[in-house]
This record gives sequence, structure tokens and C-alpha cells, in this order.
Amino acid sequence: MYRRGDLQHVARVLRVLDELRGFRRGRRLSDLAREAGASERTVRRDLADLRNVGYEIEAVLLEGRAGARLVEKTFSSIAITRRERYTLLAVASLFDVLRGTPLWEDVQSLQQKLEQRMSPDERTEHGAFGERFAYIADGGTKAYEGKEDILDALLTGVLSRRVVRFSYRDARGRVRRGHLAPLTMALYKHGLYIVGCPLAEPRDAPALPVVVYAVERFLEADVVRKASFVAPAGFRLAEILDGSFGIHVAGERRRVVIELSAEKAPLVRARVWHPAQEVTELAGGRVRLAFPCASLAPVVSWVLEWGPHARAIEPPELVAEVVRELDAARAAYA
Repeated sequence: MYRRGDLQHVARVLRVLDELRGFRRGRRLSDLAREAGASERTVRRDLADLRNVGYEIEAVLLEGRAGARLVEKTFSSIAITRRERYTLLAVASLFDVLRGTPLWEDVQSLQQKLEQRMSPDERTEHGAFGERFAYIADGGTKAYEGKEDILDALLTGVLSRRVVRFSYRDARGRVRRGHLAPLTMALYKHGLYIVGCPLAEPRDAPALPVVVYAVERFLEADVVRKASFVAPAGFRLAEILDGSFGIHVAGERRRVVIELSAEKAPLVRARVWHPAQEVTELAGGRVRLAFPCASLAPVVSWVLEWGPHARAIEPPELVAEVVRELDAARAAYA
């Protein structure tokens, strides 16, 4: 089948095969060509290669266009209700902030596979559901254009517990290179982050503490062949999450206390800002919000967002930083 020993050819054929799996009615050749980054003529040759090694692939017409369907040995039928279809569409819309990433592409592929299992009437109705749910991303979204290969490598590392070789530009513009054991991919404020253990050598055992990396700052990322890892025994994802206030990786947690006005108190009561939060009712309808947090930086920004309706009470470092920010903002208008 692969007389030329062309690894790129092998990878493309496997990609075509993967893109056919799960599509009951098949896929158009134009869609396969787009996903494989090749021409339709090349995809036809790849399909012929797959048939030669025993895969049963039928030529079909989809919406008047040439297509192909993989005849799989087993097909599980999944019955989903009208509300479940709506919920799936709603969940898929949340991934629009990750448009262009492998995660977004996988969600779109899953949607297409489910639609092929629907009746014509269900597909028509499902198509109209897009006007019945909207997810509006506040604060903008991050751009991942050109990061597809990097994201693929990072996601492979997370899913397969494989070491990744990387280069990374930190917040100060410095470029670092090394190896990483990626433990978790996190979505925080519409951006992707990797929680992992930096390694001196690919075969080293990961050890705590972990480090958080912003995906858009990776310059390169490649999976290291035959270099797998086991997560450190003491790693607990829940222990490094601070709810609305980010992901902490180092430092002692301090008790944060914020008082909010009676006017904004209903908004505070209506949300869970931190998994360990305490909300205390005060005189005049005011509320006090308390929670443990390792990093004060996101808390400072959060307090400032409330303007005159929020007052930092403790710790003293938080109060001092909020005052400094307010003074600097006022000075800009002097």
C-alpha cells in the first residue's frame, strides 16, 4: 500500500480514514480533502489504498456531490430527545470561543455525526435551534490561528500522558525551552491553559509543584516518542483551582474578605465565585464575601470592576494594591 515509504502519505491516509469514522451517511470528498489538506483527486487515491487493504468504502452522493462512506462492522444507535438535541447545541456553542482549535473542530465533527443519525424532520428542527440559544463571550477571546499543530501536540500529551518538547515565551517576553509533562488542559476566561510539570529530561519523573502555561504563548510543541509519564501522586486538580479567581500553582492561600454594597448584593448572592466562599449578611443590605486565595492579582481586578460598590477588607496587601491601582487611575486624569 505504501510502496514509497512516504510517512506523510501514511499520515494523510489515516487522517482520511479517521474523518470517515462515525458518519453513517458518509462525507463529501470536498470535506475530506479540506480536513486532510489535499486535493479531491489525492483523496480518491487514498480511498483506493484503503479499499486495497480491506476497508469497505462505498461511493455515495451527498447533496449532489461525490462522497464516500465507510461501512463499519458495528453501528450503535443513540436515541436522543428533543431537549437533549437542544442542550448539545447549546454546549457546542460554548466552544465557539475556541474556534480554529482541535477542540472546536472535534465538537463540530461530533455535531455532524449526531445530525446524520437524525431523521430529516429532526435535522430541520435542529438547524433552527441555532437561533434559540446564544453564548456571548465577555472580555474578548484569544486568537489561536496558526497554533493548530501546537494544540494537537499539547492535547496528545494530556490525553496519552506523553512528554512534550516545547519552547515558550513568558509574560516578560523571555523564551524558554524544555520538556513538559502536561497534566491538564484548562479553559479559563475564554483562554486555554496547560497545567503541567517541567522536566529537565524527557525520562524524568514529574514532581510537584506544577506550572501553568498559557497556550497562545507556546512557540513550538512536539510529542516526544516513547516518553510517557505518570502524574505525581500528590496532584489534585481541585486543589489548584480558585473558581473565578484563576489557577494557583504556588504560594500560601490567604483569607480574602470583600464587602459589597446593598445595590450589588443580589448579584453577589446569585453566583458562586469560589468553591469555598462564605457570604455574610451585613446591616443595611450589604454583604461580605470571604474565600481563600493564593494569588491576589485577579482579586484586585475583580474588586476594581465593582467601582464604588466593593471595598477590600483583608488581607492588608490586597487593600494596599487596590488603593495603588485607584490612585494610579485617578492620576491618569489629572
